[in-house]
Amino acid sequence: MTSGAERKHNIRLVSGEESDKKAILVVEDDEVALDLLAEILRRSRFHVWTAASVPVAVDILRKTKVDLVLSDIRMPEQGGMDLLRHIRKSHSEIPVVLLSAFGDEHLWVEALSAGAVDLIPKPFRKQEIIDVINKTLAG
Repeated sequence: MTSGAERKHNIRLVSGEESDKKAILVVEDDEVALDLLAEILRRSRFHVWTAASVPVAVDILRKTKVDLVLSDIRMPEQGGMDLLRHIRKSHSEIPVVLLSAFGDEHLWVEALSAGAVDLIPKPFRKQEIIDVINKTLAG
């Protein structure tokens, strides 16, 4: 359960207690989509950090070890491509999977060229998210 202070800053950890779980940072400006993704991942036994903006995600990355970032590509002000570029410079070992509601082939090429490991189209299927994350984390 999140406190009002955590909600106010758009940072939440949604997880169980086991310390050997992989940690996923979900970055999504749409609160409904953010909550849905967090719930899907939590039920799949991941530690889940959430951020509603790129600056909040960058702050989490500075303070917390995460194993993978799952980010929407289009958000106000800064988007997933901005976050991807930051991660490649400062946290190059962290794989990044991007979500996009736009079926733009140019965007796909740009994301992969910038270092994304995958791009999942919206609307997504729950199992597709889990499969891509498990495959990416398996290496």
